[in-house]
Amino acid sequence: MRNRRLYSKILIPVLALVFPLLLQAQHKTIISGTIENASKDSVVISFDKTYVGKKFSKFMVPVQNNEFTLELQLDRNRIIEFSYLNQTIRLYLEPEDNLNVKFKSGSLPETVIFSGKGAGNNIFYKKLNEQFKNDFTSSVMEEKMKSLGVDEFEMLIFDNNKKHGKFLNEYAAKADLSPKFIAYIEKHIKYNYLHQLLSFPIVNANKSTAILTVSPLPPVMVEGIDKKKASDEEAMISDAYRGYLTRFVTYFASELNGFNKFKDFTLSAEKKYVVASDFLKGVPFLYYLSNFLLEMGEKVNPETVKRIYTEMEKVDKTAEYTSIVKENLGKWMKTKLPKDKDGKLDIASSEFKLMGVDGKEFSIADFKGKVVYVDFWASWCGPCREQFPYSKILHEKFSEKQLKEIVFLYISIDNTEEIWKKALSTYKLEGVHGLSPGGWNSFVAKYYQINSIPRYLLIDKKGNVVDPNAKRPSDENTFQDILNLLN
Repeated sequence: MRNRRLYSKILIPVLALVFPLLLQAQHKTIISGTIENASKDSVVISFDKTYVGKKFSKFMVPVQNNEFTLELQLDRNRIIEFSYLNQTIRLYLEPEDNLNVKFKSGSLPETVIFSGKGAGNNIFYKKLNEQFKNDFTSSVMEEKMKSLGVDEFEMLIFDNNKKHGKFLNEYAAKADLSPKFIAYIEKHIKYNYLHQLLSFPIVNANKSTAILTVSPLPPVMVEGIDKKKASDEEAMISDAYRGYLTRFVTYFASELNGFNKFKDFTLSAEKKYVVASDFLKGVPFLYYLSNFLLEMGEKVNPETVKRIYTEMEKVDKTAEYTSIVKENLGKWMKTKLPKDKDGKLDIASSEFKLMGVDGKEFSIADFKGKVVYVDFWASWCGPCREQFPYSKILHEKFSEKQLKEIVFLYISIDNTEEIWKKALSTYKLEGVHGLSPGGWNSFVAKYYQINSIPRYLLIDKKGNVVDPNAKRPSDENTFQDILNLLN
């Protein structure tokens, strides 16, 4: 009995050590290969676990005697980027795969040969990507969206969807494909169709700033979309599904907005959050919001960003996504935008500074007591330049006495002081000039939530913004709008 107890005391700690190792071994994935006439000392293998493009798992794998080997611990099936000599191929890997990759140096995609466990999946994956490359390429399909009517385009992607499904179902070596891989390809095909369908109205609405609405899809085309099934965590490795998530939220947020295009990023963010929180959960929810905030966050009111981030924290137990958002937007979330007495954003705040032509800083608040007509522009903006002759005509309509009570303020978002001053010298604009460098990333663009230029602002003598989207100089009513504020 004593020996049994002793054996138990020894066995339990040993098992505690061995079982985790066994579990790890079950998830060990090996990528190995041979490079004919290798001319570089390493291959690069990488994947993005969160899919938001900020934190990659990247491995520099040494090549010795034309051969390489890497052991990975994969938590799930993943798409891997495999690169050598600036040539890249995408691989599909599952835990416990033992994939061998053989190719000639300098011709990775063309000469690659797969063997080992996982080879069948990658042979099919390569053939699918080669044969139907354009069907899965967003830029190619978006050009077709712009040239076809909605019915014609839907017929095109419906036929493509059937072709892709037939290619899978009639594939001669389908028995060599793993069940998880087949499920992935089926989802990839399905969501490619849905992604492109929901992209059609968005792409066409964004063709021109003159288009103010989003044309909804015919009801028969969207009736098959089950909003409650938009979350599909198993499909996250598919870029078609991730594209679908973005379009899904954008389209139905547009529906919430009466299919009117959003005029400011904060309202857009709030509507999109409503859709995301209603229909997404888990990783799809975290991915969508992280991806949106990383792209557009600094154009959204920091308080709104903070509220969305706080809701994400409740879901993201591992902080995989929220840590990335905090790292990139933490400073912006702490920004305190000044408010007026009614709690609205004080656009004419003295806290916002511009650089003047003389190199000194000034603020819009410095002009209290005068009517201020603000023109946001940049030297690279054609429509901005088209308005400059009208600006000169507008100035000339006022008397010298009236001009003493008006400030024509031009705020440029050019990248550098040199470019800005060169443009000023070229166009010889009369008025006060300020620079907020950085283009769409400039503080002025973020602070005022400007998503297109030219943009105009009209401020009364008390410093109140009476029109945040004032008329252009070419509009005949602009003169009267300014004149009304002089009285």
